[in-house]
Amino acid sequence: MSKQPWLKSIFKKPSARSSDTGLKKPFSEFLGLITEAGIPVTEETALKMSAVWSCMRLLSELPASLPIEVIEEKGRTRTPIDHDIKYLLTKPNSLMSRFTWHELMNAWLQGWGNGISIIDNRQSGIPKALLPVHPSTVKAKYSDGRIFYQVSDEMLGIKGTFFSEEILHYKMFSTNGYWGKSPITVARENIGLGLAAEKYGASFFQKGGNLKAVIETEGHMSDTEFKAWKKRWDAFYSGAAGDHSTPVMEYGLKYKPLGVSPEDAQFILTRIFQLQEVARIFNVPPHLIAELSKATFSNIEHLDIQFVKYTLRPLLRRQEMELEEKLLTPKERGTIRIRFNLDGLLRGDLAAVTNHVKEMVNGGVMTPNEGRSLLNLNPLEGCDVIRVPANIVGKDNTKKNE
Repeated sequence: MSKQPWLKSIFKKPSARSSDTGLKKPFSEFLGLITEAGIPVTEETALKMSAVWSCMRLLSELPASLPIEVIEEKGRTRTPIDHDIKYLLTKPNSLMSRFTWHELMNAWLQGWGNGISIIDNRQSGIPKALLPVHPSTVKAKYSDGRIFYQVSDEMLGIKGTFFSEEILHYKMFSTNGYWGKSPITVARENIGLGLAAEKYGASFFQKGGNLKAVIETEGHMSDTEFKAWKKRWDAFYSGAAGDHSTPVMEYGLKYKPLGVSPEDAQFILTRIFQLQEVARIFNVPPHLIAELSKATFSNIEHLDIQFVKYTLRPLLRRQEMELEEKLLTPKERGTIRIRFNLDGLLRGDLAAVTNHVKEMVNGGVMTPNEGRSLLNLNPLEGCDVIRVPANIVGKDNTKKNE
């Protein structure tokens, strides 16, 4: 094929029904990744920003560290039970521990908006393994009232189409109901501005903290004079060498800065604001990513509790419902529940927890052993009876006294 037809085939005008194909598609997709700040932002490059890294680590490691309970409900009684699903979630596959699998699924969830695992070996009716596949290798399709997943994971060697019930799918906020939106994609411009600020700071300090400038002269320097002056200037005043020395201007030269100082450009405030923006994107209190400008001793504990209530709880509730829907049998879904235990994260200081347990036990709300369990203490014999305060007499007690 000659060069001329090849060039024409690339730059020919597309027909009305054609879309980005061939070389144009990846090029257009790449252009879509470049922000107004001039920084290309993808799920991987965004991790170079410390705030994004911290938020994704926090929202991946914390859910992975929580205890998982399988509970059987009978009326108003809820009893933890040993169930095959509990062992599956403890060891999802032969290559990963429980922590690693949950951490990976949540990392994909926060970065790509979707965490996906293939449910392996359902022939016996009991899932045997959960094999995570990268969300970039998966496409969700809706057809004939059902959702199908097309998987093409070269690393695992998995390629094919799977039914919805064969896929465990954690989703972020979604506008179509079957595919989550990536926080990084939605907030690409904010993250790009943060990366641009970091790049500017690195360039500024690499050049010795000196701003760009011009050196003016009303006269004319010969080539020999210019080379001699340039050599002395580079040796004594450029880069880090010139940070703490006073330049001596020769030949009537004048130094004229062209830029503005980082203070005038509010460089530091811009970086702090971008940290807060990223924290807002991931719904994380800024103090949890070491941005303490608004934190005080009196509000941090309440911010921690709000983080559990308004960030972790909705995140984990989505996952609990997906686990129950995909891993339990239809008969079990009404009585068996899968729960992440958040009690440890909701505790206050030790004195407050101790007073709370004391009030609950002495008020007849819980037994002493239930109170001991909140303090991670083993039960004691004879401490499974509710204490009824002497000043509270119910109808049953009145009849007995009569």
